[in-house]
Amino acid sequence: MSYGKSFFESMKGKKIVFKEVSSFPDVKIQFVDSFGDFKVKIAESKSFASGDPIKVQYVSSFPDVKLQKVSSFPDFEIYMER
Repeated sequence: MSYGKSFFESMKGKKIVFKEVSSFPDVKIQFVDSFGDFKVKIAESKSFASGDPIKVQYVSSFPDVKLQKVSSFPDFEIYMER
């Protein structure tokens, strides 16, 4: 499955679980302060999450998707599993 921008577009309004990996990620994510591709809220709980965890690698350059952390009106929520 491809986890590009179109996938995240389809996840609007849902909760996604991210599992951090150091190699072979499904998608490379960069958190930005502004102008992200999507606005996300960090969830405290895994409950009501959709599907299996997505393996992500957090990068500082050349991401597949840029996410902006917000406290209200997110496109979707993420729970970060470590």
